[in-house]
Amino acid sequence: MTTSRVDFNEVRKLGTEVRRAQSALDAGVQGFSNAPSPATSVRQGRLPVATPFGNTSAGAACLGAQQQASSTMGGVLKAFAATVDSDAERLELALALYRTTDAEAADKLLKTNRNRVDLFSTHLSVADDGHAQDQAKQITELRTMAGDQNLGNTVVAGDFNALSTGNSPSAQAIRDFGRQGFDVNAGDIHDGRGGTSASNRRIDHVLPRGVGASEATRWDRTPSDHDGQVVDLTLSNW
Repeated sequence: MTTSRVDFNEVRKLGTEVRRAQSALDAGVQGFSNAPSPATSVRQGRLPVATPFGNTSAGAACLGAQQQASSTMGGVLKAFAATVDSDAERLELALALYRTTDAEAADKLLKTNRNRVDLFSTHLSVADDGHAQDQAKQITELRTMAGDQNLGNTVVAGDFNALSTGNSPSAQAIRDFGRQGFDVNAGDIHDGRGGTSASNRRIDHVLPRGVGASEATRWDRTPSDHDGQVVDLTLSNW
């Protein structure tokens, strides 16, 4: 009979190092995406095409290769960062399961949970006109439905009509998702335009748990009055 044994301190150290690697990768993805775009070729009158690699056909070919490589590398970095994030999330789930249940049950739960994800989509009430407490109650009920960290791969997303910052009851209720293993800020878009609502407020949220999540990007609204949030998810393969 095989018995699973877990050295919590070692797994915790490993999780810390994986998170450090993920943070470094996220910074690299952000820096790469914010880097100046590759220069384009320019033709001025009858002069030959000018590129950073010279005004020959070989220079133009080098420019094309640079642009293609830049696009490919951006995709590779993004995918790698999401993969490392998914491994970190998986480690946190494993620790939570082995702390709260016996090893055999934890093994079975990890195996069952590996290839599934629960999705919750919501559109909550507006907090105006004295409905702040009602809105906070709805968010709390949604968090209860999503369950604790032991349930693993889960994504909650939608129009919360509420910020996650500040001291309002709804903001606190959203931040409480973090106590159940959710990444409260995964849906934030860092493009300088604010949130995705018509008033550019961050009242739309994507809250993943147990899965890797890429940097959120904007999907311009048509015909909705809100922009979309695009977050690529990655499930760990162990």
